Amino acid sequence: MSRKLDEHPTDAADGVDLSFVIPMYNEEDIAREAVERAVKVGKNWGRSFEVLAVDDGSTDSTPRVLAELRATTPEFRWVQLRPNCGQPASSKAGMIAARGSMVCVLDADMQTPPEIVAQLVAALEQTGPEVAAVFGVTSTRKRDDPTRLLVGQAVFYFLETRFGRHPIPHGASSFFVMRQDVARRLGNLTFTKGNVGAIMAALGLDMQTVTYVKPKSYRDDSRLGLKGHVEEAVGSLALTGVLTRFGVVGGALAALAGVRSRSRWFRVAAAVTAATSLGSVAAAERFNRRSLQVATTELPIFEGEAAIAEQV
Repeated sequence: MSRKLDEHPTDAADGVDLSFVIPMYNEEDIAREAVERAVKVGKNWGRSFEVLAVDDGSTDSTPRVLAELRATTPEFRWVQLRPNCGQPASSKAGMIAARGSMVCVLDADMQTPPEIVAQLVAALEQTGPEVAAVFGVTSTRKRDDPTRLLVGQAVFYFLETRFGRHPIPHGASSFFVMRQDVARRLGNLTFTKGNVGAIMAALGLDMQTVTYVKPKSYRDDSRLGLKGHVEEAVGSLALTGVLTRFGVVGGALAALAGVRSRSRWFRVAAAVTAATSLGSVAAAERFNRRSLQVATTELPIFEGEAAIAEQV
């Protein structure tokens, strides 16, 4: 059965300075390297830390790799979602489980290099308590992403910058260090679409950025896929108010055009367009309210060791 995350035992002492959170799904080929790199960075940093992996119901040997790491690495622990719940859920699970006064979320494919985390931590510690998080954003990178993704990113940030009601830092997505209270707050929300930067913006939280050179991904494809990227972008545009503003303006223009037109059919088409636009506004605002609500059900979390025992 599932358990509350903060009840899981760990060798890492409570109240560590930093938690590395690494969501994983079918990462048997890179799970060990991802964890070992984070542990190495933590040791070189010289302050207390933990590395927490959240396995999102992997169907390969990722759980066994994590169990081996757990047995030999006191700074490491892991929990498992069952069944597969998606990347937002595994990230939220890690935010809740993390015991660090600061929490850093990393991608398992190592496009978010743990070696940069110390810079993010230093930047966050230099700010006042009003700053919730510091995001790592890329300054340059090898253009190995598909053209459709690069174009999509350009369109997204153009819309968000020009029309967003709640602006987010350019490039802020899934690589960040946040304060523990912010991590717990986000982890208990119901959102499943939209990136964390958009969620923080919608909550009115202040953010800062640190630039870094993004390395080539370990894998050639994205775990999200085209559909996942589109859903995340649409959710983020809804949370930052872009879709609401477009709907209001579109509905107003359609209604005005219909009033001024002498064509019956044009007036009908304008009325339908206006109604559709207003409907999209209502849908976006309802999505926002639901995303920012506190969850009423717990995620299906298992201790890593218990999950392994069930497979034997």
